[in-house]
Formats: sequence, structure tokens, C-alpha cells
Amino acid sequence: MAVHYCSEGDTSRPTLILGTSLGADTSMWDPQREYLLDAFHLVTFDMRGHGRSPVSPETPTIHDFADDVVWIADALGVQRFAFCGLSIGGAIGQSLGARYSDRLSSLVLSATGMTIMTPPELRKRADRVLAEGMQYIADVSASRWFTEAFVNDNPEIVRRHMKHLREMNPQGYADACLALSTFDGHGSAGQISVPTLVISGDLDIATPFAKGRALADAIPGARFELMPEASHLCNVESPELFSKLVKEHILVAG
Repeated sequence: MAVHYCSEGDTSRPTLILGTSLGADTSMWDPQREYLLDAFHLVTFDMRGHGRSPVSPETPTIHDFADDVVWIADALGVQRFAFCGLSIGGAIGQSLGARYSDRLSSLVLSATGMTIMTPPELRKRADRVLAEGMQYIADVSASRWFTEAFVNDNPEIVRRHMKHLREMNPQGYADACLALSTFDGHGSAGQISVPTLVISGDLDIATPFAKGRALADAIPGARFELMPEASHLCNVESPELFSKLVKEHILVAG
């Protein structure tokens, strides 16, 4: 499916495609531009039903989202690329790693796990946003995405992220919840053969770091990094450290 994407930087450099969290758009990766554009051809995209991408014609799966990433690479004429995904973006990365190892040079999976929440929780969330709209998600997400200290010190950044949540299409959000509800990486993590780094925030309540550690343990040769004083959107809270970990992993992996 054709989704909105943004290609930035020198195309002769290694291509890095970034996959967002549930309920986020490409602006989630704004903090990384300062640190990664000097080394990579950077590609960001909006998942189906998020940002400027259309809602899926049918309820998508995580594999469908992963296929969209390959469609972007094909549209750009990029044969091999590195992928970094956060939260649901990390689930997309797992699908890519298990199904498209010939296209990937390396993989970073952040604030994610082989499952995220439980299927009943995700289906209930999907039903509620379709019935009530996005306001309640925006009301509860700040404390799940960011530490209390970050919320207090960076109110404008937090407001901007919650504004996007409030204004996004409920169907797009619900579809992504339903896609996550049917995803289970336990059977496929062992099939990921590309160099993989798993990053978790030590204060992440949305996807506790134990899930990240278990994911790293299940992927042959994967490395696990725990970011201190960081919650779910650890790339926003600690952009310099997050970007350093990503850059070093990808450049060493080649």
C-alpha cells in the first residue's frame, strides 16, 4: 500500500528507515535528524491511518505494515537498508527481520517486545476509540510515553505529541491496535539473522524493559541496551544517547 514517507539526506549514504510508535507520525523522529543525518540517508514514514497516510482498506496486520516498508524501499530504489522501529515499529521490525533478511543490513528494535499488551486489552482499546474518539487516549498517554520529570520539564514537547494523538483518525489507531493484537513474535524472533540491537527504557511502563530483554535473548546474537531514566519514547527523552546507540550499531554492522 502507498503510504506517506519522507526521504532526507545524502542518498549515497546507508539508508536508515525509522518506524514510529502507535499513535505517532514522522515528527516523532525530529530529535534524531540532528544526530543521524550526517551518517545516513534517513527515511521516515506514517503507518496506515497515521499522519498523512490513508486508512487501510481492510484491517491490516503487522506483516502488512512491514510490506509497506519494503514498498517504500522499492519506491526509492533502495535494495538494502537498516531499520529502526519503536513500539509497534519494533513489531514491524521483527516482521522485516524474519521475512526480509535479504533486504536488511541491520535492525534496531526499541521499546518493544515479542508481544505488546494483551489481545483483549488491545481489542478493548480499539473498540473504545471507535466509540468515543481519541481524547481519552491523549489524556492517558503522556504518563505512559514520558517520565514524570520529562513531562514537567518539557510541557511543549508533550503537548505537541498529545495534540497529534487527539487529532488523528480513530480508525487508523484502532486498526493498529488490532494489528498488534494478532502479533506474536515468539515463533519468529529466532528466525531473525541480521545484526540486531534491542533498546529499552528502564522506566518504560507501556512496554517494560523485561520484554525487550526477552526479545534480545530470543534473537540469535542480538545485543540489549537499557537506557537510564527513560520511558517509552526514549528517542525523544534522550535523543543523543538513543541516536548514538543506533548509529554505532548500524555503522559497525555495515
